[in-house]
Amino acid sequence: MAFVYAILIFLVFILFNVYIRVKTFGMYKQLVQNRIQFNFMDLFNQQKWDEVKSNYPDSVELMDRFRSHIRITGLLFIAVIVIVIVLLFLIRMQA
Repeated sequence: MAFVYAILIFLVFILFNVYIRVKTFGMYKQLVQNRIQFNFMDLFNQQKWDEVKSNYPDSVELMDRFRSHIRITGLLFIAVIVIVIVLLFLIRMQA
């Protein structure tokens, strides 16, 4: 049974990695093509984010989608870590 849990953990990490690469890098590529520049920490500070958006009024929707996606991805990362911890706990209880 521990082998099944190990495979599940591996699959969760692989699927999460593919999701991040496809979705995030696709949006990031659009930002680069539009020559939009900002610091990563600007995503988490509303005041700074508003300043960045004012510099690129034509790309506000793309920027907001990217910001929302990054925040959701962070929450998903935390959820994946919790799932892995639970699965590891279940493996430990089986042994």
